[in-house]
Amino acid sequence: MLSPERATIGARRSDELGRYYTRADIGELLVDYMGSTAPYGVLDLGSGVGSLSEAAARRWSNSNILTVDVDQAVSAQIRAALNLRAEGRHAHLRADALSSRLPLLIRAQLDKIDAAVCNPPFIKPVWRKTFDNILEDAGLSGCLPAIKDADAALLFLAQNLRTLDAGATLGIILPDTMISSQRYQRFRKDLLARYKVEAVIKLPRGSFLGTEALASILIVKTAKPTDQSVPLYKLNFERTISTPILVPIDQAVERLDYDYHALTRVQPVRPGKKLPLAAICTEVRRGLIENSLAKRCSISVFHTTSMSSADLGRWVDLPNQFPGSDNESSMITATSGDILVARVGRNIGQKILGVATGMVLLTDCVYRIRVPQRYQKLVLSQLSSKANRDWFESRTYGVGARQLTKADLLSFPIYL
Repeated sequence: MLSPERATIGARRSDELGRYYTRADIGELLVDYMGSTAPYGVLDLGSGVGSLSEAAARRWSNSNILTVDVDQAVSAQIRAALNLRAEGRHAHLRADALSSRLPLLIRAQLDKIDAAVCNPPFIKPVWRKTFDNILEDAGLSGCLPAIKDADAALLFLAQNLRTLDAGATLGIILPDTMISSQRYQRFRKDLLARYKVEAVIKLPRGSFLGTEALASILIVKTAKPTDQSVPLYKLNFERTISTPILVPIDQAVERLDYDYHALTRVQPVRPGKKLPLAAICTEVRRGLIENSLAKRCSISVFHTTSMSSADLGRWVDLPNQFPGSDNESSMITATSGDILVARVGRNIGQKILGVATGMVLLTDCVYRIRVPQRYQKLVLSQLSSKANRDWFESRTYGVGARQLTKADLLSFPIYL
């Protein structure tokens, strides 16, 4: 059984296996982008109650469907659901979806598998040595600096890729970290070098029942890549699909995020000389103390919860609450003239302010920017401007709470 070590996002919003159940319209969208040819056999690893399998059964009325899930509680439910849609064409296998022997069990049930759908759990599983075999067979064993910290979604992707026939099509839902984060950049490079990525569709928040998790649909074929670009799409809140952006492979390695590349391509014409924040600032640092530790030790700190959207772009008077300690040199404080930006949160672009007076101790969720005095008002004004909200949205990443890297913050465009 797949045993989760820690959930990537709030476990209370998913079931005990870290699954987020797919809305019916998302399942239909996924199978619609998997090509026009009806497959012989469709695999659904970690099927849960079978939302994606039902969508596949509706679209392909003659295809055989094999569902796999470790949870005994869903077995009867999925059989009942698919007996209505795929009577005589459905088989269910109760097994661990991340067993290295799973392909043998699957082939005993279905001899040809030319399509797969998958909505993996968004957790980090306790590492098992056999996971090495799964990643190696898929050509993804070197895609993370610390492979034992791999998300379950990466393992489910690899398991699908090693199980499917050559030339098969997989439609899988991946967490935003795999699409956008620096940590998964080598993964994107390896994936794009080994497989034919046919589409990436960014989903809006609210695409899964009971959660605001951010994710994308990846459509990939088990075939060598032939194109020099990757089509990126976005599903809007109104449930309309954007016109695709064709992103060159080398740029897609950086991110597979539609918003990131859309904003990069449509830069507004603005007067003045454009420079990155890195060329102007004297320092960008984040706080060192964890908010939870500060609470346990009754230390007064300045955290993201101290930043109100009402203070966006304002110079704010803060209290003098630096505690003083024997370890002051390891503390990061903010004082007059500093600009503070949230590093983590849902609305990072709305949590930006300047310090007019006072001195506060910063948590590790807040960046402190220091620039020469002559640039302080200009930098705060541009960081907090409405025109730049999209920039923050396109540069942050994460399934639940968003994160902004220091490298991205330093690349923020400043117009002099």
